[in-house]
Amino acid sequence: MKTSGDILITLFCLTMLSAAAGEVHGRTDPATNRIRCMMIGETKAEHQTATAIMIADPKIDLTLIPAGDVADVKTSKKFVRIYMPRTKDQLTEQYDVIELFDFVPYVLETQHIHWMRDAVMQNGVGLALVEMGWYGVTDWTGNDAAAWMASVIYEAYPCDLVIGKQNVDSVYMDIKQRTPLVDLPDFEKTSMTTVAHHGIQIARPGSVVHTVWRTGKEDAIVSGTYGLGATLMIPMGWDNVPSATRVNWFYFVDFVLNHAYFVAQVRIPEDLQMIHRLRESFVRYYDERAMADSLLEFVDKFGANTRPVETMLLGLEKEKKEAEYLYLRDEYERASDAMEGVLDGFRRISEEAVKIRERALLWVYITEYLAVTGTSILAGSLVWTLMVRRRLYREVSVTRAHY
Repeated sequence: MKTSGDILITLFCLTMLSAAAGEVHGRTDPATNRIRCMMIGETKAEHQTATAIMIADPKIDLTLIPAGDVADVKTSKKFVRIYMPRTKDQLTEQYDVIELFDFVPYVLETQHIHWMRDAVMQNGVGLALVEMGWYGVTDWTGNDAAAWMASVIYEAYPCDLVIGKQNVDSVYMDIKQRTPLVDLPDFEKTSMTTVAHHGIQIARPGSVVHTVWRTGKEDAIVSGTYGLGATLMIPMGWDNVPSATRVNWFYFVDFVLNHAYFVAQVRIPEDLQMIHRLRESFVRYYDERAMADSLLEFVDKFGANTRPVETMLLGLEKEKKEAEYLYLRDEYERASDAMEGVLDGFRRISEEAVKIRERALLWVYITEYLAVTGTSILAGSLVWTLMVRRRLYREVSVTRAHY
């Protein structure tokens, strides 16, 4: 017979197991296992690739609400009215992560900010703060950090902001805590910003300082908890990351995606090489698909039969869905094999599309040849008739003058 002590021990063990499971799975959509992220702020992809990376990854279900200098205050408020959930319950049911990216708080209604604070504290919704520290721009094209500090969401920040001061110029960070978020190859060798100076932020008690700025050793990437939710401050904006870093740093895609995993409290995969290869394949899929669609649109203008390629694309789309299914079930190796087959399929599609293009252009070339040849024959005939044989002209005869 079990004693009350045994029962308490059993309950404690069950509680710990439940907590451990929560740490592994975090907040995701119960139906799809995707991280539902709402990003408000500078969402345009013209100057940054982070949003494109997050859209391409099957694990992230990204909703973009333009605000900040990508849209004026009136337009930003319009987008907020359209896309922002109508109640706090809808916010917590529809999203797992809220990302605020360099915009002013008065784009939102006061109740929205209260809902966000409560969603993080009471429901474990993650909060990512990107370029939300102080800098010397206070109008709607900046973020008006002082106004955010006066709002209730500031309670959830993992750090305190210092108004009127910026870090000593530095484009590199040093790792302070080797967490999966930043423990990436060549992180410390990679330039993280083109701005070189961002607002001073001081980690609050209990927060984790992941990185510091190299020159002045000021806190840079800082995380914490607020109630049930995880919070993360990244000092530079995605648009501040140098283009050379976005293109050449092999693990930029992992840095971007890992930050969403982190605040959603979803376990970051341990096999970095495997997950990197898989993530890159999903990004490549969108690039390859865009190229294939452009080529089809081009040859379609000449009336070419594109049905074979369209059928092949539908087949690849189905294969990609299967790879996404495996990816969301954490079967990374099988998903990687499936995506290799999909990307190889684009090679076959490219070969077929080139054949279609060559057939279509063949008739263009034939038409051009006939038009040029016909014009040349006609022009030559006219020149021969008018200038050489001169059949249309009378011979000049000698006339006698009369006095």
